[in-house]
Amino acid sequence: MDAADHLVRAIDRERHIRVCAAVTTGLVADAARRHELSPAATRAVGRALTSGVLLATLTKGDERVTVQLIGDGPLGSITVDANGAGDVRGYAHHPQAGADFAADRHVADLVGRRGVVNVLRDLGLKELYQGQTAMVTGEVDEDIEAYLRTSEQVPSALGCDVLLDGNGHVAAAAGVLVQAMPGGDPDIVREVQHALRTDLIGELLRQGVRSATTFAERAWTPGPLEFMAGDRGIRFHCRCSPERIGEMLALLGTVDLDEMIAENKPAEVVCNYCNTRYQIGRQELEQIRARVAGGPRESN
Repeated sequence: MDAADHLVRAIDRERHIRVCAAVTTGLVADAARRHELSPAATRAVGRALTSGVLLATLTKGDERVTVQLIGDGPLGSITVDANGAGDVRGYAHHPQAGADFAADRHVADLVGRRGVVNVLRDLGLKELYQGQTAMVTGEVDEDIEAYLRTSEQVPSALGCDVLLDGNGHVAAAAGVLVQAMPGGDPDIVREVQHALRTDLIGELLRQGVRSATTFAERAWTPGPLEFMAGDRGIRFHCRCSPERIGEMLALLGTVDLDEMIAENKPAEVVCNYCNTRYQIGRQELEQIRARVAGGPRESN
């Protein structure tokens, strides 16, 4: 699966370390196309998308993770939703922010250096786990790494990057997450942190590395890794649908629906996560209104 987006998981049993690595080129390119992201926004959102899928695939179950970074930069905020199956979606509040930025400018100049990181984990249980920490650098992956260390108290090293071509399009994207399991040495993880801060992921992308296995092995050098069977595919996938849009409109109530029907033109709803536009015609609006009211409504 080296040519396509994929994720691998591995452990160093002797040192009690787990490693996740992902190639996310197609995922980031799809997000950039859907949202018409500027090159600078593509790098920031791409790091967030890659971080999200790495966080969501740590467990064996169907965990869902939502990551939101709200900074004081021109991008506004980034929101990413990912699950353990490798389905990821996300968007930026101001997708064209930084259109005049140079390709090698710091991501923090767009995201901002002050703000918060919110993480919501849905483990399929009754209660959700939610944590929040302050941003530390604005480089996205470093902020999420700091969240893992501070809020979840797991020694972690996270590095993600996006390589753009001369036209500002996505050439490659990847990321690595290293964590100490119970009994693991946090000092070893800190050594990986240092390597990631020296642009290890970016350098490997520029060298042409496109295998998640290679990213994992190059990030974790203290000992051999035991890889779990089966790579996981990764894709940009949104859960929105015409049915879900109808359910959302039903929450508006009869007064708002009556106003929409009176305009006598299709209502347009845009999904924030994937930028898909839905046209809801008058007849469908009347059917939704009838369900909300519990009875039929006469047409004008």
